[in-house]
Amino acid sequence: MGTKGSYTGNGTPASKQLQQNVTTWLDALAGSSPGAPPKPLSPDQLLPSLGLFRPSGGHADGPGGGAGGGGAAGAGGRTGGAQRTIAQSSRTAGRAAAAAYAYRTGNVQALQELGLDYAELQAAASDPIDWTRRIVQAACGPLSDGTIEDQERRFVASEVAQWVLEAGADGAPPSPEDVVRETLALIIFEAVIGETAAGMNDGTRPAWATADGERQLRETARVLAERASLTVTGPSTAEITRAVEEGIDAMRSIWMEP
Repeated sequence: MGTKGSYTGNGTPASKQLQQNVTTWLDALAGSSPGAPPKPLSPDQLLPSLGLFRPSGGHADGPGGGAGGGGAAGAGGRTGGAQRTIAQSSRTAGRAAAAAYAYRTGNVQALQELGLDYAELQAAASDPIDWTRRIVQAACGPLSDGTIEDQERRFVASEVAQWVLEAGADGAPPSPEDVVRETLALIIFEAVIGETAAGMNDGTRPAWATADGERQLRETARVLAERASLTVTGPSTAEITRAVEEGIDAMRSIWMEP
């Protein structure tokens, strides 16, 4: 389930509000029977996740102030928790989405610009793990120090690449706008899971509630992404990355409103 381990969030007001929203809702879900109608999760309850991303030259967080780093320790003993930025998350996710779209549409030149070879990807298509690994490496570069945010960006790159490869009716690829919205949803979802996973998996709830909770979190992140006002001009790496970045920034501004 997204980022796991002992990480308990970055300690900022946005993280704390998100954790409170999710755990309160999950407790209510766990209090119902497995066959009961699911307890609805409002997209507004996930809005604090947008405060986890730092804009260029600014701080992560939303109402209540606070800098991008909290007091929690990140991977490798680094203090300050996850240091997410809109630019970095948009760049890696956008590159992965654009690479998968280029492969899906047979755009050899676009793949070459990302350092990928169409024939090699075709050969790897029979092994989805290898195919995805190539896309993620092109999008994210070599593995680094394994920070929380690096893990999240790789999860997003992997999931969006697989989604682009498989989505679409009658064999037609999804539209560039659909690709951007799914990318936004995955970025939000992984940030939510990263900040709340410790509380969701603390063993105080039945396993079915935790599993159903993750499913609903993913679906609600998609609903939230549908709210984003987008201007998607095309499927290139620059166009998708720019649209993703603008989408996160626009949704973040809603969270920042008093």
